[in-house]
Amino acid sequence: MLGDAIAAVVQLSIVVRGTVDGEEQLIWYAVGSGSVVAPNGLVLTNHHLITPAGIDEKLAELDTQLASEGKKADLHVDAERLMIAVSDGRHLPVPRYMAKVIAEDADLDLAVLRIDSDERGTPLDPETLDLPVLPLGSSDAVNLGETVHVFGFPTIGSGSLTYTIGIVSGFLFEEGIDGTAWINTDAVTSGGNSGGAAVNDAGQLIGVPTSGSALDCRVGDTNRDGIVDENDVGCLPTGGSLTQLRPIDLARPLLASVAAEVSAQATPRPTVNLVKGKDDLVTSLSAAAGCAARGDWRCAANFYDDALANAPDDRTIATSLYDAYLQLGRQEAAAGRLESARSAFTGAIAVDASRPDATMAIAQLAPYSRAIVVDGFDGPERFVATSKGNSTSSYSEGAFSLHIAEPGLVSGFPLSEAETPLTGQDFATLLRIDEASGDGMVTIETRTDPAGGQWVFAVDPARQTWEVLQFDTESSRFVTWTGPYAYGTEGTPRPLESVELRVRDGFPLLLVNGADVAAAASAVLPVIGNRGDVSFGALMASEGKIPFSVSFDQIALYELA
Repeated sequence: MLGDAIAAVVQLSIVVRGTVDGEEQLIWYAVGSGSVVAPNGLVLTNHHLITPAGIDEKLAELDTQLASEGKKADLHVDAERLMIAVSDGRHLPVPRYMAKVIAEDADLDLAVLRIDSDERGTPLDPETLDLPVLPLGSSDAVNLGETVHVFGFPTIGSGSLTYTIGIVSGFLFEEGIDGTAWINTDAVTSGGNSGGAAVNDAGQLIGVPTSGSALDCRVGDTNRDGIVDENDVGCLPTGGSLTQLRPIDLARPLLASVAAEVSAQATPRPTVNLVKGKDDLVTSLSAAAGCAARGDWRCAANFYDDALANAPDDRTIATSLYDAYLQLGRQEAAAGRLESARSAFTGAIAVDASRPDATMAIAQLAPYSRAIVVDGFDGPERFVATSKGNSTSSYSEGAFSLHIAEPGLVSGFPLSEAETPLTGQDFATLLRIDEASGDGMVTIETRTDPAGGQWVFAVDPARQTWEVLQFDTESSRFVTWTGPYAYGTEGTPRPLESVELRVRDGFPLLLVNGADVAAAASAVLPVIGNRGDVSFGALMASEGKIPFSVSFDQIALYELA
């Protein structure tokens, strides 16, 4: 099965024409690798290999190489064509075809080429090519510790096809990409492997080698003459590099744009490390459990959906599918990908409309058109933690905590970025609170008033009250503008879980635990504008005796629909 990869992985070269020392030359200069994914000549590769910038870089590299040999060159690239060379794994690649770019996705660094002529430029009928291909596998089915086989034409391999083997060592996620953005492997690769093939034990394409660490090779005796000198070109692999694979499932939409039948083949199903002889139901459930165990809820939902298709009356599977969609939606919402979150919650409702969780989640997202900032405090730290003085802050287990020990002190942290303040859009600031204690208030401060006013919307979880403060320039302190007013149901105190400020056309709406508290108190709120900055934080009451502490689960700034 791995033999298919040897036949289907090809070398890509730019076609360079011009003169070298006054003589006309046609040069094929290798830029990377690709994989044939359709018998009619579709080749999947990396986008950076075929961009004008990437091609110019390779041409400059060739010019430098020729200059180092004392040769004078005047060269240009045929930007419309790439040479496709094939290999049997035992010999150097042989130019066989020419191809052009027919689809590209710069964000995912993927591109699709179509072979349309032989190496001399004679047109070919794609339907008669019948090229060996790599079948598509499922990157969603890949788990930690599984074997990955990498094929390509690295620059350190003297142009020959190379094969390395490794294990899946991790998964990376990126904002704006649904599901797994990268698969990490310890398989050793080098420049030139980009665009090649990473296959599973079944010989199916699961990823495109796209990048490696800067330490994937070292200077060494590459020409094996026993001496390390200027005649050694390239470097030797260290054996400890990190290779990143772009998951094949992310390439399916791009492939579908040019050949739906290619994208549709091998619809994501596990094919590796599963017990042979098991039916599709057991296979899907096994894969779903593996996906759920690593927190890949999109993958889990896909396989639970497959399982439910095989057992439509199994309520346990339906419940698992609902839960996977629900977790996926929450995961996407926490990352600020609102449309993806809504899609996941809608999927849950389609499975079981009687359960309220997904319906409530969609309703919570309904007011927002996009996320400006969402921070669940489980990624890079946006704020500086402090451990001294009367106001301290700290990160711990997906939360951001404040502790204020000086009466009257206000501690604030920016929600809107300094370089991108609000510019007139309707917005919402949402704080989710894990716990709060002591004499003080949770605050949302706005500096959006066109008249220059600073406003603080403050909620006291101990007294179950809220009020609005305005900065007084004469006394240089915040003073009460309206309130305090009680919130919640009298006699049945409820922990403070959320504070949200929605502003439309400069008019605010304050919600505490989801309820419009100003309407309930028949209170009037000030017009605060919608151009400027917003921050969140806490204050200790000026007459307080017990230091105030609050722990935030999540903070967010949204643009309203």
